Amino acid sequence: HAVLIVLYIINLAGGTLGVIMMSQQLFRRRSQSVMTIMIISLLVLHSFMLLSIPFRLSYYILGEWKFGQFACRLASAIIYLHMYATFALYAAIIMARLLRLELRKCYTAAWLAAGWLLGALVVTPVLLSYYGTSKTYRPCECFQFHRELKEAHMVITNYCLVGVLVAMCAVLTAIQLTVIYRVAVKYWPDVNSHVEFRAQAKSFFFILVTLVCFMPHHVFRVYYIQNFDLDKDHKLLLYNEVFLALTTMCCLDMLCFIAGIAH
Repeated sequence: HAVLIVLYIINLAGGTLGVIMMSQQLFRRRSQSVMTIMIISLLVLHSFMLLSIPFRLSYYILGEWKFGQFACRLASAIIYLHMYATFALYAAIIMARLLRLELRKCYTAAWLAAGWLLGALVVTPVLLSYYGTSKTYRPCECFQFHRELKEAHMVITNYCLVGVLVAMCAVLTAIQLTVIYRVAVKYWPDVNSHVEFRAQAKSFFFILVTLVCFMPHHVFRVYYIQNFDLDKDHKLLLYNEVFLALTTMCCLDMLCFIAGIAH
């Protein structure tokens, strides 16, 4: 568990620093742009994720879960909710820039509010109602829900999630690279002096985060689902947990926002 502990400590420290610094920056600027509204949503998402990390660290360090089964299921579910909600926001930012959508603040706030309500009132309750409930687990253990992959509906759900994310990421990557290439050719050799090129280059940051943080987990997930029955020494389980921990590193994106890499 040493690798998991290191990854989560880095994410907790860097993510918390990024959230605090970005919050201070937004408060000073008092900007109400569409991008600011999306960043605030990312801040809230990352904050929920960061709040769950100390519970994970406690389990990996002590080797025992002391917070009850509901807290275990909640901490486990948060990492998936955070990952897919973050990817959805990344995709929205990329598409808005690709299509040059001049969204009004009220429209952006409205669909983000609708997304939050859907997640809070529908997705999360439904997920917690079924997630980790089909098997019996010892009170002192947590994050052992891989056993539920024996259920056909769980396998189908996982394959669907993997397929959707990989397909969307592939399409967005291809489109974004094509747009960057065309803009670079159009403005060559002074590409860096043009706002359009810089905006598209910054959008590619979100694709890079997806490729580095989210894609490894989903690619390995397919292999894991097909072979976890053979995982007698739990090595595949550990690898799966490491790739899952890697998805939380997207919380460090706030540090990149502050540095001006993506915003």
